[in-house]
Amino acid sequence: MKKFHRRRGMIITQLSAYEVELLASLIMQLIELISDGEPEGFATDSKAEDAFEEIVKDLEGEPDEPAPLEDPVLKRLFPDAYPEDPGASADFRRFTERDLKAAKVAEARVVLNRLATTELGARDLKIPAGEVESWLRTLTSVRLAVATRLGIRDAADADELAALPDEDPRSFMVSVYDWLGFAQETLISAL
Repeated sequence: MKKFHRRRGMIITQLSAYEVELLASLIMQLIELISDGEPEGFATDSKAEDAFEEIVKDLEGEPDEPAPLEDPVLKRLFPDAYPEDPGASADFRRFTERDLKAAKVAEARVVLNRLATTELGARDLKIPAGEVESWLRTLTSVRLAVATRLGIRDAADADELAALPDEDPRSFMVSVYDWLGFAQETLISAL
C-alpha cells in the first residue's frame, strides 16, 4: 500500500490484490460480527418502519433487556454508556444499539463497495470526500477489532507484540494491525 494522497478532490492510493482481499475480508468479518442475529440488510432497511411505531413499540409494556455483549470486540466497539449503572446502560443500549450497529454496517458496506471499484487492485482506490468519514470509522473499527483479539490495550502492549518473532502465530495479525494504522495515518494526512 502506498500512502494516501489528495488529487482533484479525491483521496487516492494503490492497493495490491492481496491488500484489497485482506481488507475486504476483515470488513466482512466485522459486518458479520456486528450484525449477528439481525435480519439481512438491517442497515439499509432501518427506516422502513414508521419511526413513531418504533418508539411506541419500544415503550410498550416491559421491554426486553438487551442481551449483554459477550464478545470482547463488541464490548470495545459498543462500550457501556454508564459503566457504573447497569440499568442505565441497558436502557441506553435498548434505544441506541440497533441504530449504532446499523450505521457501522452501512459505513463498512460503503468501504466494501469502493474497494470493489479497484478490481482487486488493478485500478487506483479513489475515495470521494463524502466517503472519507465512513472509511476512517470503518478502519478504526477494524483496527480496534484486531487490537482486541491481540490483547492490545495500550501502547506498551503494542510494543511488546511488535517484538514477537516471525514464527509466532500472532506476528501476522500484528503486521495487519500496523498496516491498518499506516492506512489511517496517511488517510488523515491526505485530508
